[in-house]
Amino acid sequence: MSEFFSKIKQYAKRVALLGSLSLVVFSIAFFLVNMNIDPVREISPETASIKEAEANAEFKKRIGSNDIAFAWFPDWAKINNLAADNVYDADPDGDGLPNYLEYIHGTNPNLADTDGDGFSDKQEINNGYDPDAPGDVKTSVFVRIDKIGVEAPMVWSQSTDEDSMLADLERGLGHFYQTASPGQIGNAVISGHSSNYIWAKGDYNHIFKNLNNLEKGDAITVKTMQKNGRIVSYHFSVGDKFTAAPDDERIFSATPGRTLTLSTCWPLGTNFQRLIIKAELVK
Repeated sequence: MSEFFSKIKQYAKRVALLGSLSLVVFSIAFFLVNMNIDPVREISPETASIKEAEANAEFKKRIGSNDIAFAWFPDWAKINNLAADNVYDADPDGDGLPNYLEYIHGTNPNLADTDGDGFSDKQEINNGYDPDAPGDVKTSVFVRIDKIGVEAPMVWSQSTDEDSMLADLERGLGHFYQTASPGQIGNAVISGHSSNYIWAKGDYNHIFKNLNNLEKGDAITVKTMQKNGRIVSYHFSVGDKFTAAPDDERIFSATPGRTLTLSTCWPLGTNFQRLIIKAELVK
């Protein structure tokens, strides 16, 4: 008889255990359905890679740079409470910079003047100022042309005075005053020495001596760096080359796109003419 009751107890325990498990499963299912939460679905590495590549392509198409990582943009958008609709190109703070450019430059997408210096973020970027540093801090710029072995800093000239510009060329390549900021819409004009007096100061007296070796399709990279550590590399492709008088309007004429104009005295050892290289931003 005791054996009979023992089996009944074991059976009862099993029934109770199955009942408990059933209740747990039911509770989970009820929670998922009523809370509108979908079970986690695993994404294969291949699918994740494809999605990341698509996101990178979409992002790089806008900026024209291959050196910006897109991986954290969605998190950045969530942190800044950006609406999902048109999240790349929306401009919630109305400063003229779409969200993707705010992300690139490390500025606040919900504040038109991130550094609080009285100028909008777009105004600062267009004029070469650092949008995330107060005051008149300029963005650092470096020019690299692998084909002719050029790698030099760019100096933001503050006037068109000849003596002042020559002093700037002692420290690198000179950016012509009031031309566009490299990588932004307009014509950015940058000059460098092709030759100089043997007694002249500076480490860049012959920086553009081989500029004439550039041909259509050759690459020019302009790297910008802000105090907050943001680095953006703009890639240009040579489209035209010609010689002209120093005041030729083709050198400084405004353009609707993002143009880079390089200028140097020509022929070597003279300053009668200018050798001009025109390049356009690659997207």
